[in-house]
Amino acid sequence: MPRLPTLSLVLLVLTAAPGARAGDVDRVEIVEWGIYRDQRTGVAPAPLAVTGTTNLVTNVRLQQKTTTVPALVGMTFGIEYKVVGAHPGSIVRLRCVTRLPKQGVTNPGTGKTFAVSEFETDAMVGSTTYLGYSFDYDWEVETGPWTLEIWHGDRKLAEKTFLVTRLVSSAE
Repeated sequence: MPRLPTLSLVLLVLTAAPGARAGDVDRVEIVEWGIYRDQRTGVAPAPLAVTGTTNLVTNVRLQQKTTTVPALVGMTFGIEYKVVGAHPGSIVRLRCVTRLPKQGVTNPGTGKTFAVSEFETDAMVGSTTYLGYSFDYDWEVETGPWTLEIWHGDRKLAEKTFLVTRLVSSAE
């Protein structure tokens, strides 16, 4: 049975710390972006994601700093970000949203078409965390703008848009 495509996510080792309040998060800084390689370590449930799960990954490595992504199975693109707030070391709950091209993608296993995919995760204030998307199957590879967003409550803290294209320019 084929494995379903999933959003990629890596969480740094988080120690038990009191939960941060909304006022504890000032902003999110995107520190790197582009095409990545990673090592998958498992999956986690994500009911609002395209496949209902998200990949857990480690050993995340930036391969190329770019916002142009080849429309190919096997491509992984994303961002590394840092949560900035009043209490470094505290844990905050974030919502990670991926906005797909307007035509969306249709999961053949469920028949549902998605224009947005999302999941929640914890991040540590002051630490760098990764958020990405991997094209695992032909049916999810759609050209157009793909936007990764990070939300805390009802506040959008960061976003980065990637252009997925069949023709990739070497100049950026």
